[in-house]
Amino acid sequence: MSIKNSSKKNPLFVVTNNGQDVEEATNMLDALIKRLGLEPAIEVFEQILEFLLSQVKSYAAFEQAKKYVDDLVDLLEKILKMIDPVLAFSVISR
Repeated sequence: MSIKNSSKKNPLFVVTNNGQDVEEATNMLDALIKRLGLEPAIEVFEQILEFLLSQVKSYAAFEQAKKYVDDLVDLLEKILKMIDPVLAFSVISR
């Protein structure tokens, strides 16, 4: 066993369904998403982004898609700051 493996951080765990389910989270944002049950919403969001980006055929369309995504990310950051300012500070790196 190497020194790197022995000094590994404690993993994050998310408990859901009144203690029936326990899942490991990779970071604080992942833990928040799992704790609030937002995985289906994230999947839908990813599908919308994939479709939107598949329709980009010109630079003008790219600019519109980028503006849409930037506006959406700004909105999500504002919501996160309202919910938990400390977590927002540690997650948002802008």
